[in-house]
Amino acid sequence: MKKSLVLAATAVIMMGAATSVMAKPFCASCHSGHKDKMGPSFVHVVEAYGSVDAVFEFLDSDAALDPKVTAFAKKSKIMKGQLKKYRKLNDAKKADVRAWFEEQIK
Repeated sequence: MKKSLVLAATAVIMMGAATSVMAKPFCASCHSGHKDKMGPSFVHVVEAYGSVDAVFEFLDSDAALDPKVTAFAKKSKIMKGQLKKYRKLNDAKKADVRAWFEEQIK
């Protein structure tokens, strides 16, 4: 019984750690701070939207995706799926994503 409780507690702790770092893999698979990857760099995204606030106003809205970095417009189908995932996050996780995003563009 003790062993089961210890295993369950360990699993809960590990899941909590995984969700706290989920913001990085969520965006980083296609974007990076200053270098274009599969998607535009976060710096290019901010330039296209005008500010970090504008980027997150869009992400937090119900607006349809309209790629602002035209060089990556052909990849909008990929981003649509990711946008749906982001919009389903709770406010705390969205705040974690924004904090991580802002770190990447420093």
